[in-house]
Amino acid sequence: MKSFSLWRVLGVGFFLLLLALGLAGWLLSSRYGQRYARQLVREQLTRNSELVLAPFDVDFSLWQDFPHLTASLNHLTLTDTTHRRAVPVMRVGRADMRLELRELLHGRVQVTRLTLHDVAIGQRVDSLGHSWGLRGKQRPAQAKAPKINLALDSIIIHNFGIFTRNDYIHSALKGRVFQARLSAVIKGGVLQVQGRLQGRLDQLRNRSGNLLTNEPVQMWLHYRYDFAQRQGKFSNTSATLNGDTIHISGTHTADMASGAGPPRGTVLDLRFAGSQPLLEVLHAVLPPSVRPLLTGAASTSKAQITYLMSGLSGPLVRPHIVLHFGLQGANIKWPDSARRIDHWDLQGTYDNGPAHLPQTMSVRLNQCRIYSPVGQLDVAFLLRDFRRPFIDGHLRGRTQLPQLVALLSPGRWHAHQGTADLDVHLHGLLPAMGPRRRGDFRKNMSVRGVATLHDAAFELAGRHSDLRQLNVRIGMNDSLWHLSNASGMLGGMKFQATATTTYLLDYLTGQHPTTTIRGDFTVDELDLGSMRQMLRPGQAVLLANTRRVRRQPRTLAARQRIATTLGSHLIPPGMLLDVALRCGRLALATDTLRDLAVRVRHDGERMQLTGIKGKLWDGVVTGEAQWPTDSANRVAPVSYAVDFHFDTLSYKHLLSRLSHPPRRSAKTPRSPAIRELLLAANGKLSYEINTMLLPNGESLRDMHMRFDKEGSTLRLPYLHFIAPQGGVGTGSAIAVLSGLHLVAADATLDLRYPTLDVPELLRMLASVAPPPADSAAAAARQVARTARRTRRTARLGPQSSLITDGRFSALLHVEADQVHYGAVHGRDFRLVSRLQEGEALLDDCTVNTFDGRVTLRGRLITNAGRQHHPLQVQALLEDIKLPELFGTATDMQLNVLSRDNIQGTLRCAAALRTDLDAKFLPDLEQTNGYVRANIRDLELVNVEALEDAFKLLKKRTGHLFFEPVSSEFVLSRGQLLIPSLRLNSNLTELEVSGRYDLDGRANLFIGMNPVHAFLGNNDKRITRIQAGETVSRRDPKLTYVNLSRELPHTKYHVKLFQKKEQHDAQVALRRQTRQIILTQRLDTTLRLLPRTPLTAPPPRLITAP
Repeated sequence: MKSFSLWRVLGVGFFLLLLALGLAGWLLSSRYGQRYARQLVREQLTRNSELVLAPFDVDFSLWQDFPHLTASLNHLTLTDTTHRRAVPVMRVGRADMRLELRELLHGRVQVTRLTLHDVAIGQRVDSLGHSWGLRGKQRPAQAKAPKINLALDSIIIHNFGIFTRNDYIHSALKGRVFQARLSAVIKGGVLQVQGRLQGRLDQLRNRSGNLLTNEPVQMWLHYRYDFAQRQGKFSNTSATLNGDTIHISGTHTADMASGAGPPRGTVLDLRFAGSQPLLEVLHAVLPPSVRPLLTGAASTSKAQITYLMSGLSGPLVRPHIVLHFGLQGANIKWPDSARRIDHWDLQGTYDNGPAHLPQTMSVRLNQCRIYSPVGQLDVAFLLRDFRRPFIDGHLRGRTQLPQLVALLSPGRWHAHQGTADLDVHLHGLLPAMGPRRRGDFRKNMSVRGVATLHDAAFELAGRHSDLRQLNVRIGMNDSLWHLSNASGMLGGMKFQATATTTYLLDYLTGQHPTTTIRGDFTVDELDLGSMRQMLRPGQAVLLANTRRVRRQPRTLAARQRIATTLGSHLIPPGMLLDVALRCGRLALATDTLRDLAVRVRHDGERMQLTGIKGKLWDGVVTGEAQWPTDSANRVAPVSYAVDFHFDTLSYKHLLSRLSHPPRRSAKTPRSPAIRELLLAANGKLSYEINTMLLPNGESLRDMHMRFDKEGSTLRLPYLHFIAPQGGVGTGSAIAVLSGLHLVAADATLDLRYPTLDVPELLRMLASVAPPPADSAAAAARQVARTARRTRRTARLGPQSSLITDGRFSALLHVEADQVHYGAVHGRDFRLVSRLQEGEALLDDCTVNTFDGRVTLRGRLITNAGRQHHPLQVQALLEDIKLPELFGTATDMQLNVLSRDNIQGTLRCAAALRTDLDAKFLPDLEQTNGYVRANIRDLELVNVEALEDAFKLLKKRTGHLFFEPVSSEFVLSRGQLLIPSLRLNSNLTELEVSGRYDLDGRANLFIGMNPVHAFLGNNDKRITRIQAGETVSRRDPKLTYVNLSRELPHTKYHVKLFQKKEQHDAQVALRRQTRQIILTQRLDTTLRLLPRTPLTAPPPRLITAP
């Protein structure tokens, strides 16, 4: 009975429970229940705000989590309509809430489990500061703790996304939680949440750019929120970021605006501590303009960080952020091997400043030490104002130079080796490190201190030369650098220097248009072409200069002037100099200056070389020079005043240097030669030469000469020297130039000798002329060379030559007290000659010799070879003493009468054509001439030929006296041809004709009157002849005797009664003389000689039939 009642009670209770559950399920699943649930949700989410909840679905299920009731919200969308704009701020795909039925039966809602699917929450702030979010525009209300106690055993989240974008402060956050398992408890007005979240941080960005992208994140959350205080607190919370653990602690508290307004934001006091990858930390703490320096960098090191957020944070307000970071033994490297740090200790602080804006942000390195195999470098600096980063730092210590240069000036300078001792203070704007401006380290930067480089090796980008073995102490005062005890190798040139420079590094890297260098430089060898390539300014400066030049188009004359302005080939534009240079060897095209000392000044418009002293061609050069370097070239070209002093100099060497342009390779950097400097510039060039070696082995002494160049005119105002034979030479010259080429020249040379050897003088003059061809092969080569020169001249214009090309003429004056020409001796020698193309014209040549006077006029060919010098001359001999003349002929080894055999005076005019040999003596075999002579007071004593002809009157023929006689002769190849020589002597009338070889051979016909010879009064005839009386005789009948000998110094063969033979021989002889005169082009008019009775037109004796 009792048992029945128990089962009954249990049955009734179960029935009632089912009835209650059924009733509750019906109630909740009815429209009334759903409407009530939607109204409850809408009221809780939109109360006191401008949030609008879009229509959504509500479902209840008793069987989903029996015996608990499950309420599901589907497609929940919340929109903020603040500021007249609707912005979705929350979307929930599905939310499942497990409800306690017992609490529902008592009118209370208790959720014990919450599961969320596809949730997205967003916040948006525009550029004006208008915000849209879950807060809407909440009206101020007194903070109250909730009256309910809540215990959520499980909060499960699947695919939760969050997005915030603030255009006012230029920041954005985008992340996603893939899965989260949390638990939450509300008790006594305090919410406590703990659990684990797993997701990804898609983007974290501030105004400077992305800080993090696509980073996996895990978080272990311990959170407490006090509703009364509106304060949340993180404790024992940690998260993984970049694979490292970050510990989070601190509080956030809602900050309510005074009056009727929404909350301004949240007051933060948060701390994040842990380790993060070094590069991520550097990317976060460095200004945006410096971050490109990290491009391509890699590091395995971690930085210990402490990230502090404090103060108010909201849509319009940034919090105060301080980041402490530290390194121990860190490393970092870039793709290029030169940029790397292998051991780095660092303690630094990042602070966004009181205004929480870029202009108040700063980074301070309290302790920074970089280790290297050569030592350690301590760095301390404060970097502030991230808009225009300003640095105040100090570098002290020793480091490896390649790494230092690669960090400070990547892409411009490359250091291969070396160490640097630094004690440098930096103060100023930090340059941008972008690809277009990377390495502009010195712009707007004050750099002061000392840097000492040891065994450094540099290469400047874009140059084909390097700087090696550099040792230097650099005292830096901003752009002013003082270089002390500098030494090294620049492009293969060893140098030493002490100098002060401004903007030197900026100029070489193209950051400044000019640089100024003052000091002392010593180099062992200097190649100006290569040096100019190395020291040319950066591309930016060159482009700027090019743009400036293009604004002012040059005329043709200006372009021609700038072509001759050698400054454009020597000093790069923008390099201002005031240096004392000492150079062991200076290469100027084909010329080389040695032991050069010079003061070089360049002010940007004019180049000045003063105090020049050096050695050139084994001589000493001194002087000064200047030329304009302005781009407009509106001033005169190069001007100079240079003196050369040589102890000994070769004439050939000097002539080759001054006559011919240098030959250059197309790849060789252009640098001027001395010849170009002389011909393209204006100025004065003086030479002092103790001894000038001539090509013939002789020498000129104490030579002084000066060149004056102005425009296209080159003058030699004076020339002075002592000639080989003790003579004194003076001269002057003038030349006309076209560009660098000689067009025409004219010179005057005066020589004064106490004693002169004429052949030696001629050999000396011939030796200073270019050597002509001496053979057929050489002549052929000369013809080919001339043809090539003609073609080249047609292409390039006139080429320069000093003597033999027809553009050079010279006037030669020679005077001598005593003169020698072979065996001929004389005095009062005077010569006037004009030197021109291939010949020397003898305008006048006089000498007193043979107790008389000789005058010569004619032409000497100078381009027939060194062994041959054809001579055409007309000679006038006046009052010549025959004993002296024949005595000299005997001395010349000619087989003629001796000085004891003849007496008398000769007046003679002759036209001669001969060939002077290498010694400039006439060759009798090549000598032809026409002679017209007057002889007075002729006496013949013991003449062998006459004695043989008058054997029967030998006593009377021993001493013959003759009346004055005039006649003509022809000299041909060592033979004297006598067509007809009529003589009136004290013995008889005579006629001589025939040939006489100057070596003694002869074939003579002598006509005489035997009757007069035997019967005449010899003494009376002698008296009349000596008294100058003319004896008139009828034309006598002459008897002819033939005297001949085939060998010199033998007896004559005498043949009597040779009248017919004489007539035939005379006719033949006249014909021969006429032929010689015609073929040898002998001028029988003697028109070059002064007009005298002797040089009047001849009586045509020779040309008569």
